Formats: sequence, structure tokens, C-alpha cells
Amino acid sequence: MNMILKRLNLIALPLILTACGGGGGGDASGGTTGSAADTGNTGGSDVTSSSPSAEATTLTNTDDIVAARAFKFCIGQTIQLSVNYSGSTSGALHIFSQADYIHANGDVDVDPLSRITTIYPDLTTDVDIEVNGNWEQLYARWVPMSSSESEQTLVINLDESSHSYLVSF
Repeated sequence: MNMILKRLNLIALPLILTACGGGGGGDASGGTTGSAADTGNTGGSDVTSSSPSAEATTLTNTDDIVAARAFKFCIGQTIQLSVNYSGSTSGALHIFSQADYIHANGDVDVDPLSRITTIYPDLTTDVDIEVNGNWEQLYARWVPMSSSESEQTLVINLDESSHSYLVSF
């Protein structure tokens, strides 16, 4: 008998707790909303009345939106980046699209998450890169494989109409 009561309690308790529910839905902001009689609404929902000075906005059906025939979502463009490295140690030239911080003296800290590619000047000197047409600059970070040479960051201004850029260091 005692085992039966325990099982009934274990079954009944979750049913009672779920039957209690979340309660009524009051206005959490403490403000008042217009009733159906105030707004002329005969439905059962609360409607907030708008002020007469608010301008009405016309909603546009997306079927009415028409793009020009030559419109493209693709804003990318291909640039050619040539590297002229005059040093003697091997290393990597990392290309970034964003600066994380620009110091008062002009030094740039690149955003490590914006790396586009890495170029090894001892393997290749010319690379084609697709960039966003809205970018104004790229950042090149030279990382040598030897401690005899220091790291450096170069700024590449993307303003050439030929889309060809030379990085010399």
C-alpha cells in the first residue's frame, strides 16, 4: 500500500505542477494600453493608440522591388599583388583586410581574424587576390623566419585603377 501511494505521488506531482501554468499576462512596462472601447477595436486584443502626429509609412510589397538589369550582388574585385622583397631571410607575408588598432605614430595592429592569405616571397612574387570592392586598404604583415630581421606591417591603399599593387620591403 505504501508503494502505491509513492507511485501516485510521483505521477500526480508533475501533473499538478504543469497544470499551474504561468499565470496571466499583464503589462510588464506598467503602462496602459487602450481598450477595445477606446480605440474602436471590437476584437479582444489590446491595441495601443498612436498619436495623430506620427506619419504613416507605406509598406512596399517586395514584388514591387525591381533591380536594374546590370545589378549584381557580387562586390568583389580581383587585384594583382606583386611582392618585391629585398631581404635575405625567408619568411611569410600575411595579408589582412582590417586593422585592429592604429597607434598615434601610425603603427598598425592587424586584426588576426581578418587574414586573407599568406604569401611566401621565396616561392612566388605575384598573387591574384579577390577583395571586397568597398575596402580602402589592405594590411601586409611581414613575419621573418629569423630573429636577425624584425617584423613589419605595411599598409596597401586600394586606390589604383589598374588593380595592380607592388609591396616593396
